[in-house]
Amino acid sequence: MSTFPDATRRRPSDAADGAGRLNWRVVLDGGLPGSTNMARDHALAALARPGEGTVRFYRWAAATLSFGRNEPVTVGYRGLLRRNPGMEAVRRPTGGRAVIHDRELTYCVVLPVRAFGGLRPAYRKINRGLLRGLRRLGVDAGGATGRGVAPDSGPCFLEPAEGEVVVRGRKLVGSAQARVGGTILQHGSMLLIADQGALFAGAGAGSQGGNGVDAGCDARIAPETAPTGFPITLAEILGELPPWERIVDAIQWGFAKEFGGRWAPGEMTREELAMAKKLETKYGSREWTWRR
Repeated sequence: MSTFPDATRRRPSDAADGAGRLNWRVVLDGGLPGSTNMARDHALAALARPGEGTVRFYRWAAATLSFGRNEPVTVGYRGLLRRNPGMEAVRRPTGGRAVIHDRELTYCVVLPVRAFGGLRPAYRKINRGLLRGLRRLGVDAGGATGRGVAPDSGPCFLEPAEGEVVVRGRKLVGSAQARVGGTILQHGSMLLIADQGALFAGAGAGSQGGNGVDAGCDARIAPETAPTGFPITLAEILGELPPWERIVDAIQWGFAKEFGGRWAPGEMTREELAMAKKLETKYGSREWTWRR
């Protein structure tokens, strides 16, 4: 684990005083099935305790197509899954639009709603933490000045929404948020190697593979021909992908610097793991995944 920035110890009366007073736990997970990842994020939010926040970093056991909570499942997405029989599908507890989770870093931030002043301020604060971490890696990233996008407006990485992390005008991190009781759950995907070409092709979204030909999960566009707004990967930006541990270390450092508070490595509790196990039934069910 990294050495976190100096932080203030929380007093018993500090729970409602803001994120700078929170105790933060960092949880690291390996590659897990999509239903497990979504269930764990949901459980962390459902069982969050006052005065505490959690950041979880994880990967995926197999390439997985995820849908936003309220996103319609189009014919194009179903076709993509037929052409890629090894790809899993899951629906997230958060909003947003479709993403292929493959060789990426996925983060989850759980914190009290009041800590940053509400959902929108939290969204901006978390993105600023991502920017700090990326700049520590030498990535000249910024926030998009785009607009809000509807759940039925195509794949997540087709267009950056306001505040999302972009490099050279192209989206690097896609994030989505939900409120679970008095807790904010935000998670997102940072593209490391594999881009979203197959998803764009399957959804008929234009750009690479827009003629309906399956571009494959590894499809890439040459930097000189990539249109503004087409997603970018960390490997393309840096030329050589840093080790996973270094990327995680940089992003958690950025969060710690931006959020303040007291930080330490940790694990999910038995109660959280038990709830996640129950929630896997929901997130692994056809009724939930294909409900729209």
